Amino acid sequence: MVLKILFYAAAFIKQFYLFSSGSIGIAALFFTASGLLTLCAVRNNSRKVLYQEDFPWLIFLIFAIIINGVYFIRTLNRSFPLHTLYWIYSAFLIWTFRTLYSESFMSGLCWMCRINLIFQVLLLVSGRGRYFYETWGGSRFRGTFNDPNQFAFFIFIMMLVLFMEYRRKAVYTAKTRIGFWGMFLLGVFLIGKAKSTGMFIGLLVFVGVLTGQFFWDKCCHSKQKKVWWFGGAAFLVLLTVDVYLILPGADFDVSQTDYTLLSRIQQKIWKLANGNIYDLLYDRSAERLVLEPQYLLYGAGEGFFERFIPYDGFEALLSPGVFDVFHVNEIHSSFFDVWFSYGLIPTTFLVYWIGRNVIRCDRAQRAAVLALLAESFTLMNCRQPFFWFIIVMAGMSGKKKNTEYE
Repeated sequence: MVLKILFYAAAFIKQFYLFSSGSIGIAALFFTASGLLTLCAVRNNSRKVLYQEDFPWLIFLIFAIIINGVYFIRTLNRSFPLHTLYWIYSAFLIWTFRTLYSESFMSGLCWMCRINLIFQVLLLVSGRGRYFYETWGGSRFRGTFNDPNQFAFFIFIMMLVLFMEYRRKAVYTAKTRIGFWGMFLLGVFLIGKAKSTGMFIGLLVFVGVLTGQFFWDKCCHSKQKKVWWFGGAAFLVLLTVDVYLILPGADFDVSQTDYTLLSRIQQKIWKLANGNIYDLLYDRSAERLVLEPQYLLYGAGEGFFERFIPYDGFEALLSPGVFDVFHVNEIHSSFFDVWFSYGLIPTTFLVYWIGRNVIRCDRAQRAAVLALLAESFTLMNCRQPFFWFIIVMAGMSGKKKNTEYE
C-alpha cells in the first residue's frame, strides 16, 4: 500500500510547479521513492528486475548516455548530464509503472486523475489559478503550471489515462459512461481555457479515430452500407465547409479578436498561409534540422542549445514580421528533438519500442495512443512520466497483473 500511496501522491503533486521548468520537482522525489521501494519489494520476492519488452528502450538509453557523455567531455557543459539523468529517470519510472500495474493500482490512479481534473476546475472558477499574458494583453490559463502548454498537456494526459481504463472494460454501464464522459468534457473545457493548439491537434486526432472506428463498425455490420457511405460523405462535406468558414482573412490579427482557442487556431493557419517552411521551423525551434542535418545521422547530444543559434543570414529566410528573436531551447517536437539529439540508430530503437506497444494496443484504446503521438509532434513531452505510462498501458492492453506489492 505504501508504494501505491507514494505513486498516487506523486501523480497529484506533479501539477504543482514550485520551481522553474526543467528543474527537479517534488513529484520526482515521490516517484523515485515509490520506484526504489518497489525495487526492494521485487528483490525481496526474488522476481525478475528487467522486462524483455523494454530491451529496445534500454538500448536507446545506453546510446543516450554515451552520446551525451561524449559531448559533455568535449564541452564540459552541465546540461548534458542533466538530460541524461532525465532519461534514466524516465526508464526507471517505466519499470516502476510496469511492475506496479494491476487492477487495483490502476483503479486508484484513475481516481487520482479525476481528482486532478476537478482540482484544476476549482482553481479556475475560484480565480486563484495562474495566467500567461501575451504582450498585447491576451491571456491563457495555466493553473498551477509555469506554462499553459504544460498545463494543457497534463490535463490531456489525465483524460487519456481515464479513457484507456474506461475502454479496457468489456461492459460499460450508464454510470461508468456518464462518469467518464463527464470527466472528459471537464478536460476539454480546461484545454479550451489554456488555448493550446497542440492539445487541440491531439483532441482532433482522438475524435477522428473514434469517429472512423464507429463509422467502420456500423458500416461493416449494416445491411444499408450505401446509406452509411452517403452519410459519411455528407459529414466530410459539412466538415470541409466548417473549415472553410473559419479560415482567417489576409488581414487577420489575433490581437483584435476575443483570443479564444479558435482564434489561436486561425492564427496558426494564417501563419502557415502567409509564411514559408522556414517560418514553421522557426516557430518550433526546428530550423537546425535543415541548417545542421548531419546531426540527424549521429546525434548532437541533448543540451547546450546555444550551439544552434542560427548563423547570420537566416533572418532573411523568414517572412517579414515573423522574426522576433532567435530561440535558444530544444526543438518543440518529441520525435524530431530525440532524432536530432541522438541520431538515427538510437531513435530507431526507441521508435521500434513505441511501435510494438502501439501494435499491441487494444483497438478500443488506440485512439488515445494515436492522439498522444500526434500531439507529441508539436511539443517536447518526453520528460513527462505520463507520456511513457500511456505507451506502457497500450502495450499491456488486455493483460491483468494480479501481483500486488504492499
